[in-house]
Amino acid sequence: MKRIALIEDDKLLLNRMAMFLAGQQGMSCVLKAETLGQFFENLPDEPGIDLLLIDIELSDEVNTIAHLQKVRKLLPDSKILVITGHNHPDYILQALQKGANGFYLKGSGLAKLLEAIETVCAGGAYLAPEAAAHIIPFFNRQPDSSRPFHAEPAGQGAPEKMDLSRREKEVAQRLIEGQSYQEIASDLLVSLNTVRHYVKCLYKKFEVSNKIQLSKKLRPYM
Repeated sequence: MKRIALIEDDKLLLNRMAMFLAGQQGMSCVLKAETLGQFFENLPDEPGIDLLLIDIELSDEVNTIAHLQKVRKLLPDSKILVITGHNHPDYILQALQKGANGFYLKGSGLAKLLEAIETVCAGGAYLAPEAAAHIIPFFNRQPDSSRPFHAEPAGQGAPEKMDLSRREKEVAQRLIEGQSYQEIASDLLVSLNTVRHYVKCLYKKFEVSNKIQLSKKLRPYM
Protein backbone atom coordinates (compact mmCIF):
# COMPACT_ATOMS: atom_id res chain seq x y z
CA MET A 1 0.00 0.00 0.00
CA LYS A 2 1.47 3.36 -1.05
CA ARG A 3 0.94 5.91 1.72
CA ILE A 4 0.60 9.33 0.10
CA ALA A 5 0.54 12.85 1.57
CA LEU A 6 -0.79 15.83 -0.36
CA ILE A 7 -0.20 19.59 -0.02
CA GLU A 8 -2.35 21.85 -2.23
CA ASP A 9 -3.81 25.27 -1.41
CA ASP A 10 -6.80 24.93 -3.75
CA LYS A 11 -9.23 23.23 -1.38
CA LEU A 12 -11.48 21.90 -4.14
CA LEU A 13 -8.52 20.42 -6.01
CA LEU A 14 -7.04 19.09 -2.75
CA ASN A 15 -10.20 17.18 -1.89
CA ARG A 16 -10.66 15.99 -5.47
CA MET A 17 -7.13 14.60 -5.64
CA ALA A 18 -7.40 13.03 -2.18
CA MET A 19 -10.61 11.23 -3.18
CA PHE A 20 -9.07 10.11 -6.45
CA LEU A 21 -5.97 8.70 -4.73
CA ALA A 22 -8.04 6.99 -2.04
CA GLY A 23 -10.02 5.27 -4.78
CA GLN A 24 -6.96 3.74 -6.44
CA GLN A 25 -5.97 0.19 -5.68
CA GLY A 26 -2.84 0.03 -3.57
CA MET A 27 -2.91 3.73 -2.64
CA SER A 28 -3.96 5.56 0.51
CA CYS A 29 -4.06 9.34 1.11
CA VAL A 30 -2.91 9.49 4.73
CA LEU A 31 -2.42 13.25 5.08
CA LYS A 32 -3.67 16.31 3.25
CA ALA A 33 -2.93 19.96 3.94
CA GLU A 34 -3.62 23.34 2.39
CA THR A 35 -0.43 24.97 3.73
CA LEU A 36 3.09 23.98 4.70
CA GLY A 37 2.35 25.03 8.28
CA GLN A 38 -0.66 22.75 8.40
CA PHE A 39 1.42 19.91 6.96
CA PHE A 40 4.25 20.36 9.49
CA GLU A 41 1.73 20.61 12.35
CA ASN A 42 -0.13 17.43 11.41
CA LEU A 43 2.90 15.36 10.42
CA PRO A 44 3.30 12.52 12.97
CA ASP A 45 6.64 11.71 14.60
CA GLU A 46 6.87 8.56 12.49
CA PRO A 47 5.26 9.66 9.22
CA GLY A 48 5.51 6.39 7.26
CA ILE A 49 4.86 8.35 4.07
CA ASP A 50 5.96 6.80 0.79
CA LEU A 51 5.20 9.76 -1.44
CA LEU A 52 4.52 13.46 -0.95
CA LEU A 53 2.65 15.37 -3.65
CA ILE A 54 3.40 19.05 -3.13
CA ASP A 55 2.25 22.14 -5.01
CA ILE A 56 5.11 24.47 -5.92
CA GLU A 57 3.30 27.69 -4.97
CA LEU A 58 0.88 27.51 -2.09
CA SER A 59 0.24 31.26 -2.11
CA ASP A 60 1.66 34.46 -3.54
CA GLU A 61 4.12 34.59 -0.64
CA VAL A 62 5.15 30.93 -0.28
CA ASN A 63 7.20 29.12 -2.91
CA THR A 64 7.69 25.58 -1.67
CA ILE A 65 10.96 25.13 -3.55
CA ALA A 66 12.61 27.17 -0.80
CA HIS A 67 11.30 24.69 1.79
CA LEU A 68 11.99 21.43 -0.03
CA GLN A 69 15.23 20.79 1.83
CA LYS A 70 13.39 21.08 5.16
CA VAL A 71 10.70 18.73 3.88
CA ARG A 72 13.39 16.32 2.69
CA LYS A 73 14.98 16.28 6.17
CA LEU A 74 11.62 15.45 7.74
CA LEU A 75 10.91 12.78 5.13
CA PRO A 76 14.34 11.34 4.27
CA ASP A 77 12.95 8.06 2.92
CA SER A 78 9.93 9.50 1.10
CA LYS A 79 9.66 10.33 -2.58
CA ILE A 80 8.63 13.89 -3.46
CA LEU A 81 6.58 14.66 -6.56
CA VAL A 82 6.10 18.35 -7.31
CA ILE A 83 2.73 19.27 -8.82
CA THR A 84 2.70 22.63 -10.55
CA GLY A 85 1.59 24.84 -13.38
CA HIS A 86 5.18 26.02 -14.01
CA ASN A 87 7.57 24.48 -16.52
CA HIS A 88 10.41 27.00 -16.59
CA PRO A 89 13.85 25.27 -16.39
CA ASP A 90 14.75 27.40 -13.37
CA TYR A 91 11.84 26.02 -11.34
CA ILE A 92 12.39 22.45 -12.47
CA LEU A 93 16.11 22.29 -11.77
CA GLN A 94 15.89 24.08 -8.43
CA ALA A 95 13.20 21.64 -7.30
CA LEU A 96 15.26 18.63 -8.41
CA GLN A 97 18.39 20.00 -6.77
CA LYS A 98 16.57 20.44 -3.46
CA GLY A 99 15.18 16.94 -3.24
CA ALA A 100 12.25 16.50 -5.63
CA ASN A 101 12.02 13.18 -7.49
CA GLY A 102 9.62 14.28 -10.18
CA PHE A 103 7.65 17.05 -11.81
CA TYR A 104 3.96 16.72 -12.73
CA LEU A 105 2.26 19.57 -14.60
CA LYS A 106 -1.27 20.41 -13.49
CA GLY A 107 -3.85 19.79 -16.17
CA SER A 108 -1.94 16.83 -17.66
CA GLY A 109 -4.70 14.43 -16.64
CA LEU A 110 -5.23 11.76 -14.00
CA ALA A 111 -3.66 9.01 -16.11
CA LYS A 112 -0.41 11.01 -16.24
CA LEU A 113 -0.61 11.64 -12.50
CA LEU A 114 -0.83 7.90 -11.86
CA GLU A 115 2.07 7.33 -14.26
CA ALA A 116 4.13 9.93 -12.38
CA ILE A 117 3.30 8.35 -9.00
CA GLU A 118 4.15 4.82 -10.15
CA THR A 119 7.41 5.97 -11.77
CA VAL A 120 8.62 7.90 -8.73
CA CYS A 121 7.56 5.23 -6.21
CA ALA A 122 9.42 2.63 -8.28
CA GLY A 123 12.62 4.62 -7.84
CA GLY A 124 12.54 6.49 -11.13
CA ALA A 125 12.43 10.20 -11.88
CA TYR A 126 9.38 11.62 -13.61
CA LEU A 127 9.43 14.75 -15.75
CA ALA A 128 6.30 15.82 -17.61
CA PRO A 129 6.93 15.92 -21.38
CA GLU A 130 6.03 19.63 -21.53
CA ALA A 131 8.59 20.34 -18.81
CA ALA A 132 11.23 18.19 -20.52
CA ALA A 133 10.70 20.17 -23.73
CA HIS A 134 11.76 23.30 -21.84
CA ILE A 135 14.65 21.85 -19.91
CA ILE A 136 16.45 19.97 -22.72
CA PRO A 137 17.13 23.12 -24.80
CA PHE A 138 18.53 24.71 -21.63
CA PHE A 139 21.14 21.96 -21.32
CA ASN A 140 21.88 22.12 -25.03
CA ARG A 141 22.79 25.80 -24.60
CA GLN A 142 25.26 25.13 -21.78
CA PRO A 143 28.83 25.89 -23.00
CA ASP A 144 30.44 23.34 -20.68
CA SER A 145 28.27 20.49 -19.47
CA SER A 146 30.94 19.47 -16.94
CA ARG A 147 30.38 22.64 -14.92
CA PRO A 148 27.92 22.55 -12.02
CA PHE A 149 24.48 23.83 -12.96
CA HIS A 150 23.57 27.37 -11.96
CA ALA A 151 20.07 28.44 -12.97
CA GLU A 152 19.52 32.02 -14.01
CA PRO A 153 16.56 33.63 -12.26
CA ALA A 154 13.41 33.42 -14.32
CA GLY A 155 12.71 36.59 -16.25
CA GLN A 156 16.34 37.66 -16.68
CA GLY A 157 17.81 37.69 -20.13
CA ALA A 158 14.54 36.63 -21.74
CA PRO A 159 15.13 35.34 -25.28
CA GLU A 160 13.72 37.18 -28.27
CA LYS A 161 11.80 34.07 -29.23
CA MET A 162 10.80 31.37 -26.78
CA ASP A 163 8.88 28.16 -26.94
CA LEU A 164 5.55 27.95 -25.16
CA SER A 165 4.03 24.69 -24.00
CA ARG A 166 0.69 23.55 -25.34
CA ARG A 167 -1.04 24.52 -22.11
CA GLU A 168 0.63 27.94 -22.01
CA LYS A 169 -0.57 28.59 -25.56
CA GLU A 170 -4.10 27.53 -24.63
CA VAL A 171 -4.15 29.92 -21.67
CA ALA A 172 -2.45 32.69 -23.67
CA GLN A 173 -4.93 32.41 -26.55
CA ARG A 174 -7.88 32.77 -24.19
CA LEU A 175 -6.28 35.74 -22.45
CA ILE A 176 -5.89 37.49 -25.78
CA GLU A 177 -9.54 36.74 -26.56
CA GLY A 178 -10.48 38.51 -23.34
CA GLN A 179 -11.64 35.52 -21.28
CA SER A 180 -11.56 35.76 -17.50
CA TYR A 181 -9.48 33.37 -15.41
CA GLN A 182 -12.66 31.54 -14.40
CA GLU A 183 -13.75 31.14 -18.03
CA ILE A 184 -10.31 29.80 -18.95
CA ALA A 185 -10.43 27.34 -16.06
CA SER A 186 -13.86 26.11 -17.19
CA ASP A 187 -12.75 25.77 -20.82
CA LEU A 188 -9.60 23.83 -19.97
CA LEU A 189 -11.15 21.81 -17.12
CA VAL A 190 -8.51 22.91 -14.62
CA SER A 191 -8.68 24.79 -11.34
CA LEU A 192 -8.62 28.57 -11.04
CA ASN A 193 -5.27 28.35 -9.25
CA THR A 194 -3.82 26.36 -12.14
CA VAL A 195 -4.78 29.15 -14.53
CA ARG A 196 -3.16 31.68 -12.20
CA HIS A 197 0.02 29.59 -12.16
CA TYR A 198 0.22 29.62 -15.97
CA VAL A 199 -0.46 33.34 -16.16
CA LYS A 200 2.26 34.05 -13.56
CA CYS A 201 4.65 31.92 -15.58
CA LEU A 202 3.79 33.85 -18.76
CA TYR A 203 4.25 37.17 -16.95
CA LYS A 204 7.67 36.03 -15.77
CA LYS A 205 8.76 34.72 -19.17
CA PHE A 206 7.77 37.89 -21.02
CA GLU A 207 8.80 40.26 -18.23
CA VAL A 208 5.44 42.03 -18.01
CA SER A 209 3.22 43.02 -15.12
CA ASN A 210 -0.30 43.17 -16.57
CA LYS A 211 -2.61 41.50 -19.06
CA ILE A 212 -2.40 44.30 -21.66
CA GLN A 213 1.40 44.12 -21.84
CA LEU A 214 1.26 40.35 -21.97
CA SER A 215 -1.29 40.35 -24.79
CA LYS A 216 0.93 42.59 -26.93
CA LYS A 217 3.94 40.32 -26.48
CA LEU A 218 1.94 37.14 -27.00
CA ARG A 219 0.36 37.97 -30.35
CA PRO A 220 3.41 36.95 -32.45
CA TYR A 221 3.23 33.50 -30.83
CA MET A 222 -0.42 32.83 -31.59
